[in-house]
Amino acid sequence: MNLINQKIKGYFTFNRTEQRGIVVLLVLIFTVILINILLPYIVNDEKSDYTQFANEIAEFEASQQKARKEQIENKFHYQGKTENTAKNLHPFSFNPNGLSEKKWKEIGLSVYQIKVIKNYEEKGGRFYRKEDLARIYSISEEEYKVLEPYIQIEKEAKGETKELVVSTEIIPFPFDPNTLEEEEWLKMGLREKLINTILNYRDKGGKFYKKDDLKRIYGMKPEEFAILEPFVNIETDTVRISYISRKDTVIVEINSADTLDLQQLKGIGPSFARRIVKYRDMLGGYYSKTQLLEVYGMDSVRYIGIRDFVDVNPESIEKIDINSATIKQLIRHPYIEFYTAKSIVKYRQTVGKYSGVSQLKDSVLIYDELYQKIAPYLIAK
Repeated sequence: MNLINQKIKGYFTFNRTEQRGIVVLLVLIFTVILINILLPYIVNDEKSDYTQFANEIAEFEASQQKARKEQIENKFHYQGKTENTAKNLHPFSFNPNGLSEKKWKEIGLSVYQIKVIKNYEEKGGRFYRKEDLARIYSISEEEYKVLEPYIQIEKEAKGETKELVVSTEIIPFPFDPNTLEEEEWLKMGLREKLINTILNYRDKGGKFYKKDDLKRIYGMKPEEFAILEPFVNIETDTVRISYISRKDTVIVEINSADTLDLQQLKGIGPSFARRIVKYRDMLGGYYSKTQLLEVYGMDSVRYIGIRDFVDVNPESIEKIDINSATIKQLIRHPYIEFYTAKSIVKYRQTVGKYSGVSQLKDSVLIYDELYQKIAPYLIAK
């Protein structure tokens, strides 16, 4: 029994060092307890207000959902219209660097495509070569093929002013484009590729009836025509005789003609005839013969060869009622983009029925050039 008591007593017997350690430990424990008691009186016990933070999170999530929705709409709209927009482009010589939104619209690009290009420019993007435009993801391969011949990118040399690159120096003299031989074209300094295009046009029966006809030759740059134009001297008698003696005297009304009728025109085969009819059906009819230039693959050479032998009856155009048409019905037309259709319907829902087609001019998205294009196809019943 004494042995057990001694062992128990041994567990509770401490030397001086252990005694000091216990004292320090007790002081620490007491300090921690004291801090916990006094802390509420020292620190402000007001609870943090997370309401504003929660609202910001909610707004951010809403904006993300809206952005995703717009992205899906844009993607759907763009993918569904790629083939049409390639046919609806009306390019002219342009420099893509800094080109205004209005000019891009005149060329025929959609609001979405222009937005992508402008975002690229705002981030410091620049087009140094023609191929750079093809890298814009909203521009399809078919659209780039149509635009590529018209792209004129300025070359900026260090310490020099910007100027358009002209591959050859043109030194013109008075000439008749209907009779000038290949050697004479070369003497003036024209590009061989352009000369071949002119000669091929003439070999197919094409004639230049006025100076502007030379301007419409595929590949003719505006700066080249500006140099040549004062020297163009077309023999009127020769043109008149050639025109009268031409065998292709048939006149085809393109809004009622079938593919066989269209094949009577020189240079129009079965494939091109089908394209003309298909595009006519998409439009609802032609109101101007110049719209034939919008047919996929139609170049200026082929158009000049047939334009005097086609006629248009605009009264046969199928019109869309803007007081009842839905967005889906409107965007079926090649000239009407998704956002344009949306603005037409939204204006009708907000203001009421249209009293006339001219009211469309009140829409922000419908600029004058677009109105002139779409007005013949619309009606307000």
